[in-house]
Amino acid sequence: MGATLLCIEKERPHVPLERAVMAIRFNKYMIGTQFHPEADAIGMTMYLKRDDKRQTVIDSYGFDKWKSMIDHLNDPDKILFTYSHIIPNFLNSCIKLNA
Repeated sequence: MGATLLCIEKERPHVPLERAVMAIRFNKYMIGTQFHPEADAIGMTMYLKRDDKRQTVIDSYGFDKWKSMIDHLNDPDKILFTYSHIIPNFLNSCIKLNA
């Protein structure tokens, strides 16, 4: 197809899976990404604090994982940085490339 791999998932030695494709350019006009701009920190925090969602995460992955997810949502170096820097810069560079 002539697609170009733009980025892959960070290396996680403790996860026994291949690194996922995070962004791919299919052609000059189409890019597919794993970025989720709709996943804002405030909305995701409210969602994960719902009793049903909280319990689902705890039942599936444990309390420590749920707590870690909540903590990461409020970490300025995680989703907040992605939301305010990486995604806008990624989109701006795509627009400039196709201008």
